[in-house]
Amino acid sequence: MNVKWKARGPVGVRKAAVRITAIYAVIGGLWILFSDKLLSLLVTDPTLLSRMQTAKGWLYVGATALLLYWLLRRYLAEAERAARARGESEARFQAIYQTAPVSIWEADLSLVKADLDTLKAKGIKDFSQYFTDQPGYVMQVLQNLQVLDVNETTLKIFAAGSKTELLSALDRVFMQESLTVFRDGLVAIAEGKGYFEAEAVMITLQGDRRDILVSLAIPPDSTKFGNLPVSVVDITERKRTEEMLRLLESAVQQTREAITITTAELDPPGPQIVYVNPAFTAITGYEAREVIGKTPRILQGPKTDRKLLDRMRETLWQRRPFQCETVNYRKDGSEFIMEWYVAPLVNKQFQVTHFVAMQRDFTERKRAEEEIRNLNVELQRRITELEAAREIGGR
Repeated sequence: MNVKWKARGPVGVRKAAVRITAIYAVIGGLWILFSDKLLSLLVTDPTLLSRMQTAKGWLYVGATALLLYWLLRRYLAEAERAARARGESEARFQAIYQTAPVSIWEADLSLVKADLDTLKAKGIKDFSQYFTDQPGYVMQVLQNLQVLDVNETTLKIFAAGSKTELLSALDRVFMQESLTVFRDGLVAIAEGKGYFEAEAVMITLQGDRRDILVSLAIPPDSTKFGNLPVSVVDITERKRTEEMLRLLESAVQQTREAITITTAELDPPGPQIVYVNPAFTAITGYEAREVIGKTPRILQGPKTDRKLLDRMRETLWQRRPFQCETVNYRKDGSEFIMEWYVAPLVNKQFQVTHFVAMQRDFTERKRAEEEIRNLNVELQRRITELEAAREIGGR
């Protein structure tokens, strides 16, 4: 509504005013000309003619007054409806603006744009290199940036009690790293890009670090830089989560235990593998690309304990973890004893979405345990024989 009014409203109003005035002038002129001639033809008495002309004048005044009243009433009603609509629209905008989960800064960049246009006029083309060579200029331009308003979310993110408190302490909010992002934003504006987005670091008024994502839609018209909305999204938690995921992925990649993640289908054809770590390849011989999308049953064979697998399936149905040992088969067909620990993974709605299995090649350990048992048996046999020999010798 506002954009259309600014772009077309005054022109439309002028045209309507000229049209109404022209119609009024034509009708008025025709009325005066033809009504006088008609009265002259119909009335010959000068006194009566004078009275009729006076009555005709008052009739014209009354008709035009009614017409003017109708036009003014219509115009005022339209203006009132438009004002009410603008008020409702402004109220809705303010409600959205203040309650939006995104930090919104209204900034006046008109002086900044003027400075950049001056540089263009001086023949500067590589703005990135220019700002790198002239760091003081970036600080100078930054002084011309005016923050007009911020929403409530902004105050919460930066731990400010009021807009005045925040806007008067912007030097505490921006870090040295922030200047790099501001410089990149200046380059985007100077080069006429339509959109700018970058990650930055800012400090709350309580001294806490915040990772943010800054977004700005850059208008092509230089006159539109007087009130630009800049959105700021607090991505601190997202960055922490990404770092934790990176650490977790690194740990999973480095562990010597095979990690397998599958979908949660337990009915035939069973779950599908969505992830395996390098240890899985080292133990089984299967590369990740060979097993992704397939069922873990490719590791099973004749000596795999079916009853144990049925018990595992029943346990997982109950959303409980399961641990066991069984015989599995490598890609080359060789057997190995695998120790399993399988657990369900749930989402925020406590729905099982995947299963994670930690697997360890137990073959060498089982072989060592068997050898120890055999040695113990052999040792016990020899001790028994030695004791028997001593008894015979003592007689």
